[in-house]
Amino acid sequence: MEIMTGIYARLSVEHGNEKDQSIEQQIHLAEQWIRQRNTSSGRKEDHPMGCEENTYRIYDIYADMGYSGTKFERPGFQRMLADAQNGRIQCILCKDASRVGRDYLKTGEFLEKIFPMLGVRVICISDQYGDVQNEWKYEMPGSLAGNLRNLMNEWYARDIGRRVRLVKQHQKAQGEYLGSVPPYGWRIDRRDGKRKLVPDDQLEDILSLMVSLRQKEMSYGQIADIINQKGIQTPQEYRKSGMVYRKDFSEQQDENSRRREEKSVSEKAVPENGEWLQGEAQSTSKWDASGVRRIILSHTRGDYHTA
Repeated sequence: MEIMTGIYARLSVEHGNEKDQSIEQQIHLAEQWIRQRNTSSGRKEDHPMGCEENTYRIYDIYADMGYSGTKFERPGFQRMLADAQNGRIQCILCKDASRVGRDYLKTGEFLEKIFPMLGVRVICISDQYGDVQNEWKYEMPGSLAGNLRNLMNEWYARDIGRRVRLVKQHQKAQGEYLGSVPPYGWRIDRRDGKRKLVPDDQLEDILSLMVSLRQKEMSYGQIADIINQKGIQTPQEYRKSGMVYRKDFSEQQDENSRRREEKSVSEKAVPENGEWLQGEAQSTSKWDASGVRRIILSHTRGDYHTA
């Protein structure tokens, strides 16, 4: 009998550098298992219990890269579950039970209830679990050893998470910046192998202007209007271009004034090129009150130094 088989592989972020746990290695192990079983399916000595000879055919390969085993809302896993529910696969092959999940109760529910109810056998190669060909050698669903293994997988995931948090806390205590993007007014500089936040010299005058205007009791909205009038790029645009001011802002302003004068003289309703107020209308983003408030408060409080 031909059994449609799905190969499942998962790798979390924490194990991204372990070659023996790589997605490719897990898939290779499963494919090797299938080749060995299909080759030996014709030999009677490999069926001590007189089991029916089966051949395994790969229906699809499901993989989740960068997903923790404590969560089950993974795209590859959910796609495999949907195929199992629709009867497209009758067998799931994975390296070990921890690939299915590291939540003790939820993993056990999938292995012992959900997949068996769907008529799908799960085979965990390294755990020697669920192999129908040599079932007499292996643990049965619900065995003490199997439950203990699932419990250890959950404990291991929690321990890894705890260690990662401790490392990050230590890095922050050493003054290292852990964010991927520096806040406005700062840049990331590597010193002694650590990522440090240092002031961005290009934006020093801009920040001083914001603070001074606020000290004059101007509202955040008024400050935003002034900054927009000066052609200062928003933080998003500054990160993209590296330019503090919008390109040729002064030239665009002069051109806008000239076009407005031409329009009043010629009384054209719509310009031929449709580009009135180019510097204002084509700006991809503008400062607003909330953006100004966030930057002023964070810099006056020093929130970002060890963020």
